[in-house]
Amino acid sequence: MPTLNKIRTAITGTQRSTTPDPALRRLRTALTIFFALDGFIFAGWVVRIPAIKEQTGASAGDLGLALLGVSAGAVATMMVTGRLCHRFGTHPVTVAAGVLLSLSIALPPLTHSALALGLVLLVFGAAYGGINVAMNAAAVDLVTALRRPVMPSFHAAFSLGGMLGAGLGGLVAGALSPTRHLLVLTVVGLVLTAAAGRVLLSH
Repeated sequence: MPTLNKIRTAITGTQRSTTPDPALRRLRTALTIFFALDGFIFAGWVVRIPAIKEQTGASAGDLGLALLGVSAGAVATMMVTGRLCHRFGTHPVTVAAGVLLSLSIALPPLTHSALALGLVLLVFGAAYGGINVAMNAAAVDLVTALRRPVMPSFHAAFSLGGMLGAGLGGLVAGALSPTRHLLVLTVVGLVLTAAAGRVLLSH
């Protein structure tokens, strides 16, 4: 009888560990949305780079220097996002970065010089770097809670979002101006951030 009890306890414990909490499932879905949104917005911006180059009248060299703003902003933010996550939590930082990313994607079409483009791309890069650090940190915490290797699914969502962003961007490039296209991305980003962010902030 003691042996049977141990076996029953082991089986029950295994079932509990393999059946995720509904709250954790919702959290996983919300994080998946953020990963997909990150790829979607970034790919949408890349599609419009040629049009932005023509709008600003930048040379190839000037455009290259302006694009460094994305990397510079991302690197600078990545160095401090860890501290922000430690102080405020990974979920609030993810949501805040998602809002900033969605808003900043609308800025490049408003510029008319390579210098102005580089400055707004600093903001975009900062949001991009911040959300990548914060949501990956949140994903690591979720992997620990689920005790399952689900991290690849998040990275797959990022790639899928990138494919959708590039594909849809290519389809609408001839019909929508960069301003309208990237403004649509802002609206989509804010809506998804609000929906998924509610789940993150409730945990």
